[in-house]
Amino acid sequence: MKLNKDIERALANIVKEDHIVQNGVRDALFDSVGPLFDTEASFFPLRPSSALKSMRDLYYDLVNFYSPGTIPKEPFPERVKLIFQFGHLTETLLKKVFAFTYSVSFEQERVKYGELIDKDGNIISLTGSIDWASKVGGDTLILCDAKSIGDYPFKKAPKEENIAQMQIYMHSDWGRANKVDRAQLIYFNKNTSDIKVIEIAYDAELAENLLQRLKYVFECYKSGTLPPREYLPGVDWQGDYSPYKDYDMKEFAIEEEMRPTIGIAIEYDGPRSEKDAIVEHVEKYGNKVALYIDKTVFVSYIKGKLTLVIKEN
Repeated sequence: MKLNKDIERALANIVKEDHIVQNGVRDALFDSVGPLFDTEASFFPLRPSSALKSMRDLYYDLVNFYSPGTIPKEPFPERVKLIFQFGHLTETLLKKVFAFTYSVSFEQERVKYGELIDKDGNIISLTGSIDWASKVGGDTLILCDAKSIGDYPFKKAPKEENIAQMQIYMHSDWGRANKVDRAQLIYFNKNTSDIKVIEIAYDAELAENLLQRLKYVFECYKSGTLPPREYLPGVDWQGDYSPYKDYDMKEFAIEEEMRPTIGIAIEYDGPRSEKDAIVEHVEKYGNKVALYIDKTVFVSYIKGKLTLVIKEN
């Protein structure tokens, strides 16, 4: 049934009219995101979901957790915070859909997977909340976790950090008491509404290594010793996305004349790729200016990325 001519004319006129874009309302909506959802600072940084996060970032997170604002950190854009919240809503919906067919238990169960001892000798329990567990129509309890992701990570799933998170949960007191040796990662493609379910097996050695990695970072924090760099901006995507990269790379932002130098009595013969050359220089010489027979070489931090600088002598 077609719309009557009066309605069609009215709609056509509205489309032709100049519309007022309410930027003020848009800005107010985004301004509300932070006060509503800025809860990150209240969580202890060493969590199952951050098990594979850069050790440097975890170290800086710990410093800011105990002494807020000490280390400058690039804030998450409000748009990204909103994406996270929609992701949480999608994951809640997936659990509801899952529960329509399968039994669900241990929803948001708080589980303990280790302990730390702080500077004052107090014990810190390492805990996290699982999404839910289910027997999925069988006799064995399976850990379940829902994730909302985009097209590219959906194709590449499972994500390494998600596997690490599940390993730690299965390694927890709850996981071992309930003999949970399998986990299902339920991925929802937010672009296509497709679903992918991937099952992974418990690996006790991997889980213990992940736990020891978190403990190592905490020991570094207690002693005030920076853990080694694992990623570099301009070389690794993890380095590019670090909210602390400007602070961590400040030694490479210093002008050439202000840096220490090192003489190298050979001609420069760097690796084939610039990224390899950057990694090699940082590992060997840090922010020093290397004075070869024929070239002067150093690494600079420019516009959020490390860049190799080579000058003829």
